[in-house]
Amino acid sequence: MSEKTYKVKEKILHLHGKGLFSKEEVTVSINKIEGGSGITFVINKEKIPGIVSNVSNSNRNTVLTEGNESICLVEHFLAACSLLGIDGLEVITDKNELIFDDGSALHWYKAFSEAGLSTKIFEKYDLKETIFCKNGEKEIIAIPHNGFKVSYFMDWNHPALGRLWASWQQTDGVEKLLRARSFATKEENDFFGVSDRLLTLEKDNFNKKLHELLEPLYHKILDIIGDLRLCGVNPLEINMHVIGFKSGHALNVELARELKDILSKK
Repeated sequence: MSEKTYKVKEKILHLHGKGLFSKEEVTVSINKIEGGSGITFVINKEKIPGIVSNVSNSNRNTVLTEGNESICLVEHFLAACSLLGIDGLEVITDKNELIFDDGSALHWYKAFSEAGLSTKIFEKYDLKETIFCKNGEKEIIAIPHNGFKVSYFMDWNHPALGRLWASWQQTDGVEKLLRARSFATKEENDFFGVSDRLLTLEKDNFNKKLHELLEPLYHKILDIIGDLRLCGVNPLEINMHVIGFKSGHALNVELARELKDILSKK
């Protein structure tokens, strides 16, 4: 089945929420694709398959572009789909972004659960080689592993963070990742004008209480999973250990490209 040709099986969700960048109400409709796989975003009737070749920007978030249309902030949605084993969706939005909510993926999980979306059985792919992506002091590595695992090392010159390390694998459960919120500096949040909703690094601490000490790292792991979904398969289906060292969306996307190339040869 072509990535841009499909039939809608059923309309399953219709959601409203505020966008991060537009600061406006965003409406998202989600349809199940008949006999299909993959996730396709639609804006102004332009279909944008959720694949790494459509990434046009990966600076502060992941942006997909097709033709004259773009959609940003797809990583949290893709992470929720990956963690819950959900596939074969058409996602229609009336703005160039998805609903941001509190910067986590928990609202997507709740919506999927209320809609009764079923989890598919995972197919497994074995990573046979080590993949290494680097940009200055930032690195991300994928190595063969028994199962799927992500680890992340953070080194921030800030009293609320500093040097921290966290790991996650499927047996740990999905809640700690799904509820982990985006965070940024006060300067960044003042620029976006959303400091009332976003977890903000102020002078000595965060502006809101963390769900747990490692919440910022779990959000980084959430981002990695969402970005790697762009490789064409659910990353949780790949037997590998992904290790990020101060990495962000740009290196996540680079790793997704490498994985897509490897998987296409199978």
